Amino acid sequence: MMMMKHGVSNMNITKEVVHKMIENASDNMRMHIVGRACVAIFQYQTAAEQAVNDTREFNDEGFTSGDAREGSLTAKYYLKHGSLQEWQIDKWVRLNKKGTMRIAKYWRQLDRAATEKLARRA
Repeated sequence: MMMMKHGVSNMNITKEVVHKMIENASDNMRMHIVGRACVAIFQYQTAAEQAVNDTREFNDEGFTSGDAREGSLTAKYYLKHGSLQEWQIDKWVRLNKKGTMRIAKYWRQLDRAATEKLARRA
């Protein structure tokens, strides 16, 4: 389902949607998609986790323990500079053994963040 309100589409974010958005994006847009996604996930980390770039609570919020350091640093870099380095983008869009981009495994949190953002704008 896709509805437009204030120029923002209301659609369910899935792994497939994340893949398509990134695959069809220009290099510049891909950078912003990855950066904004990392920031959205980072915001689900607890304050203590954000401070140490690690996962301390296993609450299905924020980055997994394997991604916490790089995810937190990527989000902080994007917040500070408004851009990412190519190697940072590559890390998050690289496919795993199952053919899933690293950033796409967070699709549930990205869907939640998009829904929350839309509700704030309503």
